[in-house]
Amino acid sequence: MIQVTCSHCGLRIQVPPTVQGKVGICFNCGQNIHVPTLSALKRHHDLAFEVGDSISDRYMIELSIGKGGMGVVYKARDTLINETVALKFMNPRMLRTEHGKKLFLQEAQIARRLRHDNIVAVHDVGWTDDGILYLSMEYAEGNSLRAFIRQKRYEREYPSVRLVVHFVSQVLDALHYAHRTVIHRDIKPENVMLLPGEKVKVLDFGLAKAVHEEFMQEDTTATNGEALKHPKTMLNRPPTTESKPKRVIGTFAYAAPEQKQHFPIDLRADIYSTGLVLYELLTLRTPMDPYIPVDKARSDIAPSLIKVLEKARELERDNRWGSALEFKAALEEAYETSYKPQINLITPLSNGRTVDTNHMAYLEGGSFLMGNNRIREEAPESEVTVAPFWMDIYPVTMRDYMAYVKDTNTKPPKFYKDSRYNGPDQPVVGITWNEAVAYATWAGKKLPTEIQWEFAARGKANRKYPWGNFAPDTTRCNYADYLGMTSNVTMHDGGVTPEGIYDLLGNVWEWTLDPFAPYAILRKDPDMAAGNPRKSARGGCWQSPPETLNCTARYGFFPESQTDTLGFRCILEGSR
Repeated sequence: MIQVTCSHCGLRIQVPPTVQGKVGICFNCGQNIHVPTLSALKRHHDLAFEVGDSISDRYMIELSIGKGGMGVVYKARDTLINETVALKFMNPRMLRTEHGKKLFLQEAQIARRLRHDNIVAVHDVGWTDDGILYLSMEYAEGNSLRAFIRQKRYEREYPSVRLVVHFVSQVLDALHYAHRTVIHRDIKPENVMLLPGEKVKVLDFGLAKAVHEEFMQEDTTATNGEALKHPKTMLNRPPTTESKPKRVIGTFAYAAPEQKQHFPIDLRADIYSTGLVLYELLTLRTPMDPYIPVDKARSDIAPSLIKVLEKARELERDNRWGSALEFKAALEEAYETSYKPQINLITPLSNGRTVDTNHMAYLEGGSFLMGNNRIREEAPESEVTVAPFWMDIYPVTMRDYMAYVKDTNTKPPKFYKDSRYNGPDQPVVGITWNEAVAYATWAGKKLPTEIQWEFAARGKANRKYPWGNFAPDTTRCNYADYLGMTSNVTMHDGGVTPEGIYDLLGNVWEWTLDPFAPYAILRKDPDMAAGNPRKSARGGCWQSPPETLNCTARYGFFPESQTDTLGFRCILEGSR
């Protein structure tokens, strides 16, 4: 006989082999029920699906993307809504009892309700026709943290402290949100996904609990008789080698001591496991490797950071951080204190002036998504990396530029007598590209590259606008000719970036260093791109319609252009 499971209601029935490959009607819910062939049954029991296999009359298998102890993950197409999803098929050997399957469904329902930027979303849970439980999840295109660590070990290069803190902070954000309803129980590098833009997503919330309870029930069966005969004795004594389960779920190496001892756990088990992940990122040593103090592995780890790490890894859970939020706050405070001192950088120049970072914002750099595949001039969208730099929080103003004119006896800007544009706090306009470069050199700075400009506007969060994802309005930027001229650079404080940079969209186009050429050429053959006569400007202007305003928009101007819509701002390369 062949056991068949209704993919709609979960009813299991036995049918003869003579009906294999045919379609019938479920006795319970009335939906179609597909009888698998014996060959497919064996293949699916081993979780060996093929490209084109149909799951529950809805999902079409496209690609195998991962395998672990709990199951196998495939990339699939949800034909109902025409979207790419990830299907995780649970290993049938992990969930053998009705109790385990029921608990898995309960935990999956909890996971479905978790909606957070740093958690892989669970869309649905169901059965295949041959009774295998699966999850339909958000398809997160990226690599696991484990793959990242392996690559760093291969390259013999430690990740930067900034990147480590950024990754772990996002894991802790996910845990803080999820701990209201569920404990993960299996935090490890394999369950952390890295997406473009240094984005982190945690997966498999709650799934370890179902498998854990399954094995708890299985491993303690032999002791149930003793518990019934001597209930008080069994109740009052701690677990012994004979009485406690023999397996640990999740992963033993990353499990907290109380998990390994099979005592009841709380959210602090996840704190401990995250501490192990933090240690591994800093040292590139797994929990299975011989322990080496962090400051012996590398010399750039501040004592404040080590103190935060060690508290997370305390064997006694009462001595650990009390919550993911507390852990994250301490981690970020240690990083801010030890690695990002709040100083004003002052550098003497050969012309007798000094350059400082007053009225500049610091951007610590990193990876982010740049470009827009929907617009030819902005394609292709790809992940790029930028080094740390400072950027002027305002475009260069008329006041700034006239100080340069006075100091260098340079000719005034084209519109300096026009009352619409000559206010001291309005951005200077009518400046050629060469004049902008000359001013930046005098100030000891540079024009930004397009990568630097877009990173400042878009950030690692992949914002559509510098202020977020809300559409432009007159509190955020000067656009659509609503003022009929440029505005003071401090006017639109609703459009400030998280780092405090004003006017990246609207008001004036801003010159960049780069030629206006396709990104594919700029990135692969800069010398060829340099032959393009136009220079790239970013950000739109006070005349731009709203549909053209976004963080990826770019336009090419000839260097000699002197329009009342074109200005600039400067950057200063280097760290704090």
